[in-house]
Amino acid sequence: MLNRASRRICAFNPPKKIPAHYYQTPTTRSFFTGAQPGIRTRYGRQQSSSPLKQKQYVQSQARHLSFLQRTRYRFREASRGIWRKNPILFPFALASAATAVAMFAYVIYIKVTRIDPQYTNFPPQVADALRGALYYTEIDLKPVKALEWYKEALRVAIEKGMHPYSDEVVGIKLQVALMLEKAGLVNPAVEVLERTKAECLDWVEKSRRRKMLKEKEELAGMNKNKKKEDPDKEIKIEDPDVLEAEQERKEQEEYEERQRDKTLKKVVGMNIKLAELYASDYIQDEKKAEAAQVAAVELCLKEMRRRQSLGLPVGVGSKSNPENNNNPDDNSWMNLTEIATAMEELASTYTNQEKHELAIPLYLQALSMIKEDEGDNTTCKQVVLLNNVASAMAGQAQKPPRPSKVNPSQTPLTQEQIIDAAKKWAQKALDVAAKIQPPVRDEDCDVSCVVATYNLGELAEMLNQRGEAEKRYREAKALAQGIGFEDGITMADGALKRLAKKK
Repeated sequence: MLNRASRRICAFNPPKKIPAHYYQTPTTRSFFTGAQPGIRTRYGRQQSSSPLKQKQYVQSQARHLSFLQRTRYRFREASRGIWRKNPILFPFALASAATAVAMFAYVIYIKVTRIDPQYTNFPPQVADALRGALYYTEIDLKPVKALEWYKEALRVAIEKGMHPYSDEVVGIKLQVALMLEKAGLVNPAVEVLERTKAECLDWVEKSRRRKMLKEKEELAGMNKNKKKEDPDKEIKIEDPDVLEAEQERKEQEEYEERQRDKTLKKVVGMNIKLAELYASDYIQDEKKAEAAQVAAVELCLKEMRRRQSLGLPVGVGSKSNPENNNNPDDNSWMNLTEIATAMEELASTYTNQEKHELAIPLYLQALSMIKEDEGDNTTCKQVVLLNNVASAMAGQAQKPPRPSKVNPSQTPLTQEQIIDAAKKWAQKALDVAAKIQPPVRDEDCDVSCVVATYNLGELAEMLNQRGEAEKRYREAKALAQGIGFEDGITMADGALKRLAKKK
């Protein structure tokens, strides 16, 4: 009985409650999705046979975030609501950052493409000095400090063995003059240009004289050796050292010849710049300005005669090798257009001084050079020169006939002859301009057409052809209005009022 009662007690005794942590599941996602070995519970799950092992396994399922994940999470939390909290400041900050990056990229681009290439031909020490000079020239204009840096650059350049009349060294001296002009120190700039010009001309003359004497000595030595030796015997040099030295000597001579041409080209430019400075409001010396322009043209003509006598092309640089004389890429000497420009500027000075008899030959010679240089590719430069010839002739027709200074015995042209020639040149300018189409046609063509039409009216007025004159003046005014040429409109209105008073 006791045994039976004990059995009933055991049957009604509820099973021992299993602690809740035995059923604990990991809060994080497990890498293991399959069933684990263990006993099956009444809820249908499998548990480890050992509660301790189950607890250890559950705790091992927790996975820690990496540094990158934590950073990303914090950034995402910090960025929430930033647009809502800062609707104005945040876009402004983004725009400022983008602008700063763009400006930095632009500065790097300018430095790589424009600034650094200017110093590639200089040694590093010279380039550093030039950067300092450029800073006090372009950014913080201080002539005294800039001049010190330029002097340092020249000193280091000579110490490093750079040619004293190379493009780089002469360019430094020209930059000094430009810096002084920019600072308003025009007289010191003129002194620098005058001194540099004199040094360059002296070096060219002396080096050419030395070359001429050396060639004469070599020719005399060759003739002397031919008399002593058998004239039919041919001497061949096979020593590589001798051949290499001879090749280096020839290359050096070619370099010196090109540098002489380049230096003369720079001297012409210096004369033109000096004429501009002498005629400026700072100095206002018209005589010296004219003398500088005359020197530029005379130097061009002298060099042209020398090159023609030596069989060298007039409009390109010279080389010792005759096969390269027609190389269009050699720009050591001036081309025909550049020479014509120097002549045109002197002719314009003579026109302003009403020395039309001196301006007309220069205009004609410049026109012939432009035609030869351009060939069939006619540009507005020819139109401008044709119109300038007509203007100079129109001015000459207003003066009484004078005997020619070149040939006093020659009978001077009458006024009617000069006017007739001027009309032909003005009409030629209009005809040439009509054949030039965009994009070659530019503003110079349009302005020249206005002036040429006005000149035709003025010439007709001189012949008392008032109807023709009025027609031309109105055409000139209409053309000037079409291109917005205010000076042309003013000239045409003045001419029409003058005609009205004569009626």
